[in-house]
Amino acid sequence: MIKFKTNGILILFLLVALPKRTFAFWVVNFGTARTLAPHRFGFGAGMGAQLVFLGSPQKTSGFFTIPHAGFRLGLAKGIDCGLRLAPIPLPFSSVGPGFGVNLDAKVCFTKPERKVQVALVPGAGGAHVLIQDQTRLAYSLNIAALTSFHLNDKLTFTAMGRFVNLVIPTAKGAEAGNYANISGISVGLRKKITDSISIFSEVGAYWNDGKLANVVTSGPGFQVGLMISTSF
Repeated sequence: MIKFKTNGILILFLLVALPKRTFAFWVVNFGTARTLAPHRFGFGAGMGAQLVFLGSPQKTSGFFTIPHAGFRLGLAKGIDCGLRLAPIPLPFSSVGPGFGVNLDAKVCFTKPERKVQVALVPGAGGAHVLIQDQTRLAYSLNIAALTSFHLNDKLTFTAMGRFVNLVIPTAKGAEAGNYANISGISVGLRKKITDSISIFSEVGAYWNDGKLANVVTSGPGFQVGLMISTSF
């Protein structure tokens, strides 16, 4: 347990300190539709990679060491909340290093004993970004529909659709000239190692439609990630 907590602290440090010339948005979710039991706490951390193809003429951006971490807390039967620490959903090369936090609530609509689970996950986030050497505030609203399929005692398959709207109201051109609308899907596989530890792998694809300084930038992106999680 001490070793796992130490690795989690290292991931959190990387999230803050790792320099990034462009940003990645996690379409992948790293979780199933099932919620935590009331008062139960969960933590996960891992790494991922992303390829983004944006603009005209099209430019390719690759990110191969993207850290990710999150916490969840069970609130009531069928409801938990989460805090995600992750890169910001702005795949523009002119945006400097930044750090984002996203809060969400997961509401599961199916009974825990069912093999198929369905949940809705609305959320909101904020971030501090650097655009042309000036600090700007960004915020986002997002929602995800998540379904998971219990294959056996060890494996759970997941499928999810997610939409995010992010704007930078303090940049030149305000919300109308600085935004990103991101729609994506992902599929994943959760493998249970022990009663409290799991490994989750996931792949996702999304479409980005956005502007920065009134310059339109759109195109597809693809992601893959791996995470280890625990709960107690």
